[in-house]
Amino acid sequence: MRRSRPAVLGMALAIALGGALGDAALGQPAASASAAASQPGVPASMAVLQVGDDAIIQHYEQLGGGASFLGTPVGSPYDIAGGRAQRYTGGTIYWSPGTGAHEIHGSIGGHYAELGGPAGFLGFPRTDETGTPGAAGRYNNFAGGSIYWSPATGAHEIHGSIGGHYAELGGPAGFLGFPVTDETGTPGAAGRYNNFAGGSIYWSPATGAHEIHGSIGGHYAELGGPAGFLGFPVTDETGTPDGVGRFNHFAGGSIFWSPATGAHEVHGAIRGQWAALGWEHSRLGYPTSDEYGITGGRRSDFQHGSILWHQASSRIEVIHATIPAALLGVDLERIPTTQKVVALTFDAGANDAGLRSILATLAANGVPGTFFLTGDWVSQFPSDPALIYNAGNRIGNHSMTHPDFTTLTDARIAAQISSAQGTIEAAGGDPLPFFRFPFGARNSGTIAAVNADGYAAIRWTVDTLGWQGTMNGTRGPDFIVQRVMASAQPGEIVLMHLGSNPDDGSTLDAAALPQLISQLRAAGYGFVTLDAALG
Repeated sequence: MRRSRPAVLGMALAIALGGALGDAALGQPAASASAAASQPGVPASMAVLQVGDDAIIQHYEQLGGGASFLGTPVGSPYDIAGGRAQRYTGGTIYWSPGTGAHEIHGSIGGHYAELGGPAGFLGFPRTDETGTPGAAGRYNNFAGGSIYWSPATGAHEIHGSIGGHYAELGGPAGFLGFPVTDETGTPGAAGRYNNFAGGSIYWSPATGAHEIHGSIGGHYAELGGPAGFLGFPVTDETGTPDGVGRFNHFAGGSIFWSPATGAHEVHGAIRGQWAALGWEHSRLGYPTSDEYGITGGRRSDFQHGSILWHQASSRIEVIHATIPAALLGVDLERIPTTQKVVALTFDAGANDAGLRSILATLAANGVPGTFFLTGDWVSQFPSDPALIYNAGNRIGNHSMTHPDFTTLTDARIAAQISSAQGTIEAAGGDPLPFFRFPFGARNSGTIAAVNADGYAAIRWTVDTLGWQGTMNGTRGPDFIVQRVMASAQPGEIVLMHLGSNPDDGSTLDAAALPQLISQLRAAGYGFVTLDAALG
């Protein structure tokens, strides 16, 4: 039968009275009578109780008393710096004015003692030992941090900025899982870290706390971790805007990963040039090597070229990969693939009436696009290329002034291409290696001229005809969707436009885009940029 609280209290008082002398003999402080003696109605013979003891007794009773996992008391309550404690055969209950009474036991209790108990940096417990939500383990929170335990990892503490970021990332139920180390100083670098089953969190005064895991975390360790040239992370691992890869930035560079290329670092002047070109959604794509030494300088290789740094002059050289042979001499109408993917492309030449709506739709759906810009359009809307590029989309060359290339000499074709390229690059974009003929007008000679300037000619599988407008109200967004879905096939290239129709002001392509993406996805299609055509 469960004893009533007065009976348990009486029993605890008897234990306290009987154990005071023995505690002193064991080196534990004997209880002072000062607190209880000043309370009216408390006999001098019961003066052993002190502030906090009643809370300890009550909590012991709430946990089941002697029938609980704590078992029976060992000695009487005793003073500790800042509070009181009571040992039991199965654990200890600690009390302080700021935290109340809480138990600690088992492996967590053992590690807590190793770390100094209440006198250590963790301080007094703020919770009993509790099951971790969403993960098979246990934890206690303390005034200065937490200790987590699981069967596979044992008991380890986490606290401070690292502990706070760990909680933000989901704690044990997040991708990091349980800690496998206590917080530890980073060898060779002024900072701290905790390792976890699924990664690590590093902290330094200058960078704060950031996680790193997976292939990027493995390569970071190979490169020396915080003590290496990369230093401490300044971001968590983050998805690239194209939805394909992942990256961490560090104080001294970056590591990028994609399924096709693995994890590679890029830093210094080479990283600066790659960033200026548009990171992974530039014509170079993802890095395929770490930076390495060459005669007279340094080099990093990428999917579609290389960046070289020449030591004598500090000059940066960008080398572009040659256009695949399959793209020479053709005006590509479909990406050669059997996968159900679609490339959404947008031509800009008139105005930018639909641009922000289109960019918002692409971003909301996680879909990349390829935008063909004329140099004149960029001059008219100089801030727009950065909006396109920074959202993870690709940019192509659509000539300088949008002439019919079949009427031009080779010299004028070269001037149209180079002028547009320079204008787009000055606005923060990189059009290589994709070119689209104005009006779609081309012949074998114009295609060869475009290829000679390093561009692949890209046509389309289907033109939505959204640029024609509503045709006196006879067309709407459904017309656009129906045309695209009727031509849907692996590798489909869809031609749309950014500007409004000059007669009715409509932007049908922008209006149709949300429904178009939804229907293509429902039909099992994914979305790619024209980089997929490069192989």
